Amino acid sequence: MKVQKNAVAAVATLSAMLGIDPDTMKLHKEDPLTTHACPGKNVSKARFVQAVKDLMTDRHGGEHLEVAAQS
Repeated sequence: MKVQKNAVAAVATLSAMLGIDPDTMKLHKEDPLTTHACPGKNVSKARFVQAVKDLMTDRHGGEHLEVAAQS
């Protein structure tokens, strides 16, 4: 659970700082060129993205989502 929490925090920070919309995120397991098993196979993308967006809103009040959407 700590790994997931840290991953959410890291992605939320990078998304906010770089103005990236978390909905555009691609997970490693989505790469068609991936030929090996990945621990991320157990990650629900929808839940992860929502957790990132929730944390971004908690931290920044949601204003970054409008900026990212306008880019």
